[in-house]
Amino acid sequence: MIAKVNFVSFAAALGFFCLPWLDFQCSDKSKITQSGFQTVTGGGSLGEEVKLKFGDRDDDESRESFDAALYVAVALGCIVLGLLLAFIGLLGGGSPSPALPALAAMALILIGLQMKLGFPMEQKIIKLNKMTGIEGGAAAVDASELLTLEKIRIVYRPGIYFELGSLLLPIGVAFFAMRPT
Repeated sequence: MIAKVNFVSFAAALGFFCLPWLDFQCSDKSKITQSGFQTVTGGGSLGEEVKLKFGDRDDDESRESFDAALYVAVALGCIVLGLLLAFIGLLGGGSPSPALPALAAMALILIGLQMKLGFPMEQKIIKLNKMTGIEGGAAAVDASELLTLEKIRIVYRPGIYFELGSLLLPIGVAFFAMRPT
């Protein structure tokens, strides 16, 4: 039973990387969204209003890539490795690997750390605002304060919370499966 829960949890965690994680909004309108995979690869999806304004440009000179979120990339590696170990455990029928909760905890910590430090696109927006001097002499040192001044909001979409929840499941299963001897 535990092997099935671990497998489903890691498979769901990998699937939740496809859902939108971040939504960059200006005046409550979505400008750019990023899924978990797009944060790793440095991509993004333009909002409908931006697509209408600038059209669909496919040439490389007009598209700028965002930096990759390295902590999320390592977390993705932990999830893939955990899925592989869970699949092997499911086929083998033995006890689940003790590395599964550790891999889930590592991925959970890394994604949480990336959320705390800010995703690369968020950091790029702050850097561009500082270079252009838009901050207007305000004493905003914190990234969230500067983004608030610029009316650019970063909204965490439900996909990132589903990701974190699916990573908590193997940790919880391992915790409750411990029996005092």
